[in-house]
Order: sequence, then structure tokens, then C-alpha cells
Amino acid sequence: MTSDSDKNFRKIARDFKGRIELMNRIPAEASISLFFELCNFNLNNYIKIEKERYPDKSIKDIIIKMYKINNKK
Repeated sequence: MTSDSDKNFRKIARDFKGRIELMNRIPAEASISLFFELCNFNLNNYIKIEKERYPDKSIKDIIIKMYKINNKK
């Protein structure tokens, strides 16, 4: 890992840990909202990474591939 990607990974991990700690202190409705926000963030992040790897793939194809990978587990 390069130092830039290592710093970025640590920042993402720190932000995630902070969000989890915050979820333990707030009401259930807000926790549910944060959960879906995290899911949406991760989905968008995955799509962005796949678009960089395969620029000619459509978002629909990326999501179908992700769904197939998830069903194999």
C-alpha cells in the first residue's frame, strides 16, 4: 500500500468506527437512517471503483454482478 492509500484507508476506518460509536448513543430511528446511509455510501463507492476498472460497463451490469457475487456466499 502506498502512503496515500494507507492514509485514506485509515481515514475511512476511523470514520466508520466513529459512526458505529455514534450509533450506540442515538435513538433507533436515527440509527436506522445512519445504517441506510452507510449502505448507500458503500454501494456508491463500489460502483465508482468498478466504473474506474471497467469504464464501458453500465451501472446496471455492475449491480447485477455484485448481486451474483453476494448470492454465491
